[in-house]
Amino acid sequence: MIGKRIGKGARLDFNSGWKRGWITLLFLVIGALWLAGCVAPDDGSGGGSGSISGKVLLDGRGIRGAAVTLTGDGVQMQAATNWLGAYEFKAVPKGAFKVTLTPPAGYTGKSALNVQKAAAAQNVGNVNFAMFSDTIKKTLSGTMIGTREENGIAAWYGVPFAKPPVRELRWKAPQPEAAWNNTYMATTPCQACTQYANMLMSGINYDPEQVIGGEDCLYLNIWAPNGDGKSLKPVMFWVHGGANSIGEGYVYNGKLLAEKYEVVVVAINYRLGPMGWFAHPALRGRGTTLEDQSGNFGTLDIIRALEWVQDNIGVFGGDRGNVTLFGESAGAFNTLTLLASPLSEGLFHRAIAESPVIEWIAQDSNWQPMSVAENYMDDPQPGFHYSSRETINNLLVADGLAANRDAAKRMQTSMSNGQIEAYLRSQPPEKLISVYGNQYGGMIIMPTGIQDGLVIPRKDPLSVFQAGEYHRVPIILGTNRDEMKLFLMTDPTYTLNLMGLVPIVRKPDNYGLAALYYSQAWKVTAVDEIAAAISRHQPDDIYVYRYDWDEEPNILGTDLSFIVGAAHGTEIPSVFADPNMILMDAMAFTYTPANKPGRAALAASLSSYWAAMAFNGSPGKGMPQAPQAAAWTPWRNEAGQANLMVFDTPSDAGVRMLDFHLYADDVQTRLQNESGFRTPADKCKVYHDIFGDDGYYQANCAGL
Repeated sequence: MIGKRIGKGARLDFNSGWKRGWITLLFLVIGALWLAGCVAPDDGSGGGSGSISGKVLLDGRGIRGAAVTLTGDGVQMQAATNWLGAYEFKAVPKGAFKVTLTPPAGYTGKSALNVQKAAAAQNVGNVNFAMFSDTIKKTLSGTMIGTREENGIAAWYGVPFAKPPVRELRWKAPQPEAAWNNTYMATTPCQACTQYANMLMSGINYDPEQVIGGEDCLYLNIWAPNGDGKSLKPVMFWVHGGANSIGEGYVYNGKLLAEKYEVVVVAINYRLGPMGWFAHPALRGRGTTLEDQSGNFGTLDIIRALEWVQDNIGVFGGDRGNVTLFGESAGAFNTLTLLASPLSEGLFHRAIAESPVIEWIAQDSNWQPMSVAENYMDDPQPGFHYSSRETINNLLVADGLAANRDAAKRMQTSMSNGQIEAYLRSQPPEKLISVYGNQYGGMIIMPTGIQDGLVIPRKDPLSVFQAGEYHRVPIILGTNRDEMKLFLMTDPTYTLNLMGLVPIVRKPDNYGLAALYYSQAWKVTAVDEIAAAISRHQPDDIYVYRYDWDEEPNILGTDLSFIVGAAHGTEIPSVFADPNMILMDAMAFTYTPANKPGRAALAASLSSYWAAMAFNGSPGKGMPQAPQAAAWTPWRNEAGQANLMVFDTPSDAGVRMLDFHLYADDVQTRLQNESGFRTPADKCKVYHDIFGDDGYYQANCAGL
């Protein structure tokens, strides 16, 4: 535990890493690059001698004459499959490409695969489009065919659950998907929703200013076990994280979860950033519905996907009456908003929120009044600096229509709502997102839970749960012990980051203490306060956990278990029963043969409890396939009772229940009395971020 490593006044010994000097750092970078698979064998200057090849298959047999197109990086090639269903593109240079299959006769859909070619001489094979006739299903919108994962689990990728929210449907509530003729090929993922290139993408060397994806992105993916066709299986409905501005559903592969526990896993895309949450009076004109006027388009997308599950999941073997909504980070935040939304009643029956971000620093809260989402910053009720009106100001300046913010505000004030709407709708999505700026690893910070009174109540989240105005279903809440290390490890205040890969801690004592207090404040607002409120209404249906795994390796004197630890998002592979799942390429070198047994043990534990929650509405001792020794009991507010399930490896205290309730006042008092920071200014920065400009800060920190 970090609390054991960093006691009051403790000093952390990180000097050994520095004493090795720059030669060690050089080897560290080379070693990390090699372990992450980032050192290309060719710089791409030798011409396009490599190829991209694959097959188009039905039940393992080739489809002859299928048309395949290669595009990307200035390249456009076409090919047709031979009698074996094989195709090949020769002399393909280094770069990022898309291979698109034109639907053969009798099929429809959008089948495309992304390919990264690291070097010109590299040959990339097995770019296959494989369909299996035993995955044919008939939904309300039409017949579709899927594929199979290597473990035999049936999968359907890129299934439309709404009409594309483009043109006149931009900034509108999602509409049910259009019906199709022929058989829809649900064998490849759809494109991501519009976002910056980011740390969750495969491939290390992305351009942080590049905008990827598109508006036509409302699709979901399904993984289903091979059932007997008679008994319906629980449905586990995943909402991805990424600050509601990056990420996509397909990267969280549900094949192992579906196989091990016989559940149906669904992972969705939903609109992100300003395409997903944008409230302005100009968008509430004639012909708009109350849902359109809410500004919560991303939230409504998730609700629409849950409605699609209610209508169709039975044909995939899923039980529409037993749906578990689960998500991480922004996905967990969205889970909480759906617990509070009147529009989602009856659409899910259990909820799991992993590391929800409600108010992780004093000044930034996601769940905001309409005034914060749309007003000017200098209004009597101030808006956020990325409110819709301020965004329009930024667009007017970027387009050269105004010289500065003041001129833009005057211009915007003089425009009619019709003119503003026409101006907004004329903007391409990449232009809209560009005025927000890439704030962290592709993520942008803006209100993404707007208190409109219809989709989301006009109350702050804690008040909603204290009043009992939410869907009373069994709930799991939790955080990771070292949540904030994911963010601090690239913060220049705390680390020197070499090539975006290897963080070197500047002041280890500041780093450890900042991570401790930020992470505990996160737990207070996102878990303990919410759990305490919920337990007053359903004392036997709220469960709380903390994830503690921190067995990353020591590489050439750099202790990654200290730098990374149980950081934000590190629990996700265990939740999906996949100890080898890599969500960020830059973190691949934290997986080693030495720590694999511990990772495997945690994957067995977490996934077993999560699946038991889906089956039973209680995690209990997990599933019969992987019974756990510790019984997970409900949260209790009373002191002296075990209320927190801690997940750690068998070699490091294991999975166990503890009595551990964090309170904001206690965290605040301990931070006020903390003496371990290098300087008072270092402590005051952390204090201000968490508790704001209060009396203590004014008396002890002003002017530092």
